[in-house]
Amino acid sequence: MYDSRPAMMIVSLVTAIVLWFVISISIYPTTPRTIYHVALSVDVSEAAEADGLQVISQDVEEVTIQIEGNRSQIGNLSAEDLTASAVTDEVTTSGTRSLSIAVTSNDGTTFDVKDISPAKVSVVFDYIVSKEIEVRPSMLNITYEEGCVLDEENYVCDPNVMTISGPQKLVDQISYAVAESSQTEKLSSSKILTTSDVSFYSESDSLVDVFESEQFTFDTPAFSITIPVLYQEELGITYQITNMPSGFDVDSLNLELSEESIILAYSNATVNDMSEFNLASIPLRDINLDYSQDFTIEIPDGYTNQSGFTTVTVSLNSEGLAKKDFVLSDIGIINNSASYDFEVLTSQLTVSVIGPEDEIANLDASDLTANVDLLSYSVQADAIDGETVTFNYTPTISCSKYSDIWAVGDYSVSVQGTRTDSTTTTTEEEASETTTTEAET
Repeated sequence: MYDSRPAMMIVSLVTAIVLWFVISISIYPTTPRTIYHVALSVDVSEAAEADGLQVISQDVEEVTIQIEGNRSQIGNLSAEDLTASAVTDEVTTSGTRSLSIAVTSNDGTTFDVKDISPAKVSVVFDYIVSKEIEVRPSMLNITYEEGCVLDEENYVCDPNVMTISGPQKLVDQISYAVAESSQTEKLSSSKILTTSDVSFYSESDSLVDVFESEQFTFDTPAFSITIPVLYQEELGITYQITNMPSGFDVDSLNLELSEESIILAYSNATVNDMSEFNLASIPLRDINLDYSQDFTIEIPDGYTNQSGFTTVTVSLNSEGLAKKDFVLSDIGIINNSASYDFEVLTSQLTVSVIGPEDEIANLDASDLTANVDLLSYSVQADAIDGETVTFNYTPTISCSKYSDIWAVGDYSVSVQGTRTDSTTTTTEEEASETTTTEAET
């Protein structure tokens, strides 16, 4: 049958292999095998999952397994026939765990596991939580035409809050989000831009990398950013001096300001009719040799302070000035009332005056005049006592000799007024007419 030598050699080889296989099974029924690239799964227990605990990350995705078993049963096993899983029975809280690995067959084949490489898997467990955070706008490449500036108070995005969800450890790091646009533009008026780019930051303004976590999600795909533009103008700072005597040279006051000008911004809806910025009204009698006062800047509605300061100090440069006290005995009344006959009860008044040193040295009390100006005075009910009214009043001190002398400090005189006869007669006639009318009625 086998009349050729090659045919006989092939038959002999096949026969030897079959005999070797039969003898091997009989003498060595078990055999070791190494199976590579077995996928590793990590699942929390049902109780832990119900409590919200989830797998966040793992450092091993597949393992190499050395098994030993019946040659006929394990001989054809592949990686897809096996299940490698981390042992999570003891995991009930969040954190990082080093877990052992168990291997089983999918079809019930039995074998002994001799080695698993790597033998452990490091797994991060955490709870998935949600919270609402603020969204801030950012337009890094937006510039403005000369004279224009961003209205930061109204620089917002819509929506300005968003809900984020993810691992608690990651979510707890995030304090706010920033909606960002890379658009480049030079603006001279307000504009609204849209963007879907968003970054997340911690309370210390550090960027938080959230996109490496598959479990991190947020609910807003796009934002509208309002960029309000203001027009700005630099205005000189001025002040008003009040309670000055007639003829006083206000320009002689050497008052110095800590800030000479202020930059105000306003929207195109605001009519800018300001040519200067009035800081305050300063009574002349408050300006002593050591005068220095801080005034808080009060910005009118529709304007924004762009100068970076909120107070201005006004102080007197007293170089070359002197101060001296004088006693005045001739105190007059001007702009007397028609209803009352007023007189000054105070016979003498001591006042302090300031002026250039050489003028103060040559000044005499006779050069000073004290007048009670009743032009703006109205009788107060609590000052009336029958037919008289008595009150204290600050007289105006003027100097006939020099126009740069002024009085300082708190000083006043007592003034009394007696109702005039014409006022009394008129009052009585009105009362008589009222009585007659009532009788006729």
